[in-house]
Amino acid sequence: RRRPVLATRSPPTPSWSAWLGRTQPEERKLAKKPSVCTMSRFWAGASSGSDGSDSDSDSASSGDEKAKAKADRWAVDSDSESEEEERKVVSAKDKAWIDMESDVKAVRNYMKNNDWAQIQETFDALNRKIEKQANLIAKEGGVPKFYIRILAELEDLLAEQLKDKALQKKFNKANGRAFNRMKLNLRKHNAKYEAEIKAFRENPEVSEDEAGEEEDSDSEEDSEDESDSNSDSDSDSDSDSDSSSDSDSDASDDKPKKKKALDEMDSDEWQSDSSSDSDSDDGGVDPTLKGRAKWLKVNTVADTRVRKDASEKEAAKAKRAEEKLKKQAEEKVKKAKAATYAVAEDITASELSRKITEVVAQRGRRNMDPREINRNLSVLASAARRFGAKIEIPALFHLVSSYFDAQRDMDSYLDFKTWRSCYNHLSRVVNILNSQENLVLGMFGEDDMADMVLAQQGALKDLPEEEEEPAEEAKGDGDGEDENTIKIIGNLVTFVKRLEEEYTKALIAINPHTSEYVTRLRMEAQLTHLCATTQQYYERVGDMGQAAVMALLRIEHTYYKHDSIAEAVFKAQKFAEKWGQYADLHPACLSPTAALSSEVKPETLHPAAMGGKPAIDAVFEDQAVLIKELCHRVVYKHGDDRTRTRAMLCHIAHHALHDRFYDARDLLLMSHLQENIGHTDVTTQILFNRAMVMLGLCAFRLGLIFEAHQCLSDICSSRYKELLAQGVQSMRYSDKNPEQEKAERRRQTPYHMHINLELLEGCHLTAAMLLEVPNMATEELSERPRVISRHFRKYMDFFDRQVFTGPPENVRDHVLTAAKSLTTGDWKRCADLILDKMDIWNLIPGENAAQKVKDMLKDKIKCEALRTYLFAYSAHYDSLSLPQLCVMFDLEKRIAHGVISKMMINQEVHASWDQPTETVVLHKVEPTHLQSLALQYAEKASMLVESNERFLDASVGGQSYKDDWGNRGGGGGGGGGG
Repeated sequence: RRRPVLATRSPPTPSWSAWLGRTQPEERKLAKKPSVCTMSRFWAGASSGSDGSDSDSDSASSGDEKAKAKADRWAVDSDSESEEEERKVVSAKDKAWIDMESDVKAVRNYMKNNDWAQIQETFDALNRKIEKQANLIAKEGGVPKFYIRILAELEDLLAEQLKDKALQKKFNKANGRAFNRMKLNLRKHNAKYEAEIKAFRENPEVSEDEAGEEEDSDSEEDSEDESDSNSDSDSDSDSDSDSSSDSDSDASDDKPKKKKALDEMDSDEWQSDSSSDSDSDDGGVDPTLKGRAKWLKVNTVADTRVRKDASEKEAAKAKRAEEKLKKQAEEKVKKAKAATYAVAEDITASELSRKITEVVAQRGRRNMDPREINRNLSVLASAARRFGAKIEIPALFHLVSSYFDAQRDMDSYLDFKTWRSCYNHLSRVVNILNSQENLVLGMFGEDDMADMVLAQQGALKDLPEEEEEPAEEAKGDGDGEDENTIKIIGNLVTFVKRLEEEYTKALIAINPHTSEYVTRLRMEAQLTHLCATTQQYYERVGDMGQAAVMALLRIEHTYYKHDSIAEAVFKAQKFAEKWGQYADLHPACLSPTAALSSEVKPETLHPAAMGGKPAIDAVFEDQAVLIKELCHRVVYKHGDDRTRTRAMLCHIAHHALHDRFYDARDLLLMSHLQENIGHTDVTTQILFNRAMVMLGLCAFRLGLIFEAHQCLSDICSSRYKELLAQGVQSMRYSDKNPEQEKAERRRQTPYHMHINLELLEGCHLTAAMLLEVPNMATEELSERPRVISRHFRKYMDFFDRQVFTGPPENVRDHVLTAAKSLTTGDWKRCADLILDKMDIWNLIPGENAAQKVKDMLKDKIKCEALRTYLFAYSAHYDSLSLPQLCVMFDLEKRIAHGVISKMMINQEVHASWDQPTETVVLHKVEPTHLQSLALQYAEKASMLVESNERFLDASVGGQSYKDDWGNRGGGGGGGGGG
């Protein structure tokens, strides 16, 4: 309850300790009291009593001091001004570093309490800040060292608590869930900073703040306790002073006692004179300070310096102790690993087999580290070598299977080191099987599976040793196939196919423009060799079905390479196997003067050149013969439907790649693959699209323009990038769900197998131009116009509707501009745009292949320009001179005569030859009305029959006469060869 304004005695001024204990609202409320106090002092000065001067010393102050107090009152109330004056400018780096250091300290505090829920939450927030400040971190030279330190500490703490099963059982539900998530995410997260963590562990550097955290934590707690106690005492005094202002004269008698207790409490902390309690006494306060700043307690500089020096000494001492403990811990870990993975020298085969079974049974269990299992199996597999193939081969299969199971999801792939280890283990298995022809792989029996179940339950080690002796005797007494059969889990073909899938997944995921992609690509020859040796084993044991699968893998890794590229790669690999990397050779042995010599002549010949120039004598095998032998001898006879289909498509594509168009076409038509390809799996349909595209490019290179357009039109008229699995086109309103998009990305073709899309588009549009431009010239004269390429017509319509046409920029613009020039008969500009301005022809493989294609296209452009000219302007002439036409289009008489004669035979031009004068006599034949109606009726009837046939094909699923109807009368479109 507030007292009246006109009081006979002013309320006491609160002490400094009371100011420290107040909150901001209380400060502002108290800051408004001097007006009341001033009025009270006024009335107290007018009275005759002397109690006012005895109760408070402020009543004796001068008018200047009152004005100053009034000004200070507004300074206290204006918090923003004092804060602006004391504001510090902090750089972006310091601000980011301070935020991240606060999170690191919080994580370290939670680690002491094993609060994994808070650890995970704070750690995620810290990682988000690291990602947000990625540009700043890169500019400063990498992530801060305190971040690497906390990663290493978390890793060590996690590894330590993973071994403490009792502690994990004590976790509550939230902590257990957070602990498991940190176990899964921390390893993946730390892989990005593996090098930094390794460098930190080798040479740990501790900053002053981090080193002094543990030493200062106790002092901070003590200071917090002191501050709490001070705040409590201040609040008590504050409340007492408030109550005294509202009480009677008895409160003034108790006030000296409280002041004495307050002075005794603060005598050690305040450096100013505590004997005076007057607010107007500013002898120990800086007069420049304003607002709350002059009421706050500030530590002295001398104490801070002394404590800093002490903390540095303690930090150095703690650092040395930490390094010593870390070295001891590393030695203990090494000794523990050596003791764990060591195998006794006198171990028997049965004991080793039992131990392998026990380790394999631990796979997939909870809280088991897969890396530890892999290390155990690797040591056991190495120890199994001295017991022969029957013990070693199952151990190697278990080890490879464990490597494969280490992947977390379908999209992840094996790293190069793990993949190389799997390859080496499988190669050793196949080499053992091929070197010892009496060995055969078998499947696990019921007894073996029972042992595996007992091992998983932990009861296998409880079996008595005597039970093994009858089994060993039975094995020793048995003769024949049982002794030579090695029982394994799984199948050798499955393991090789999985290894090939990991190889393909890695190539899909890795950036093709990096050295890692090239390193992976070098393993293709070794993978093909492994498939060949595996095929050899299955042919020896008589399992031709599995041999066909291995033969298909060899074909799929061979068909897409041109002989020129394959031979260069083969020679480079053989050279590296014999001499090493080309860059590591001495320059003297590569010089022209290097020759094989037995005499040492240092003055004329460098010693490195005495051995002659490095060379290889390996003979490159004809790939066409190899693929034909694999297809006809193995796959076509012993493979299943899918294997035969894929092998035939690869065979067709290889024929087409080497310009054997008619062999590829006959194989495609005789196999009837195009009739049932829609019922196969997606990967086989992608392979069919690739084969058709390669067949169309082959026809284009050979000058078969109409055939090339027929092969390419279906693929290039739609999303050819998706149909060839060479990329995913992002559609705004796509109906694919995320799972479908992931599955589509998994089916992508590796980059080195891609067909160049610009070359594909250029060939398709050029072929369409050569066919469609003469056809467009006949529309005005023909009674039944027909469209050959709707795709090209659509592009031409867009091009014609453009208001402003700039210079051509891409392949499509060049072809459309060339088509406009060809329409007007300007074949020279058309040839210049197609042949000289487009550099895609240099991508065609083969020796002088690009020049051959350019020469062919130039002849085709001349012939089609002549045909277009005759279609467009024949109605305006009575006769045309053959020599004049040859001069206009730069053609030989033989070629021009053949083109015009073919047009006459196909009734495209109504004309005849005048041989003596070498003149084309044109006849103007106008059809009668009856003939026009008959032609229209025939055209509509043919369209009706064709639509019925296509509808029947779509409903039944067969091909029927579709191709014949589509090709009727189309053979004359791309002629001109004569």
